[in-house]
Amino acid sequence: MLLASVALAGSLSSSAQTMKEVPLPATQNPNNAILPISGAVWVGNTLYVSGWLDPDMKSHPDTTSQTVSIFKDLEKFLETQKLTLRNVAMVRMFLGGDPAKDGKMDVAGMTAGYTQIFGTKEYPNKPARTTLQVVLPAGVRGALVEVDLVAVKLK
Repeated sequence: MLLASVALAGSLSSSAQTMKEVPLPATQNPNNAILPISGAVWVGNTLYVSGWLDPDMKSHPDTTSQTVSIFKDLEKFLETQKLTLRNVAMVRMFLGGDPAKDGKMDVAGMTAGYTQIFGTKEYPNKPARTTLQVVLPAGVRGALVEVDLVAVKLK
């Protein structure tokens, strides 16, 4: 019995994962504010990326253009981690109400932007996805979309 418990304890400790925090890039924290979040966190070969906004939302007043812009910025961030959008396994889309659509979320606009990225020749992968309607805190600044994702470094 003692041998079995020692073997079990050894296997549990050897499979322990480490976490590595990655700071928010300037596109997501332009004022370099001290915030209680990381831009992303590595756990093993999996990268959990925090909620991401369009860094140029003032120039992108609609859901489609904000969606595309967010993924282009995420693409640059993933490259800093030696990943691409091909490594994305899970996406969560958070849609705020669009004033131009009587405060309703623009699912069609989000889908139009999303399909410019995933399921394409460049990125044929189709990650799992959840879409939620929320009240975006950055909505007062014009945000219509926020995205977080999970990417996996494949061996």
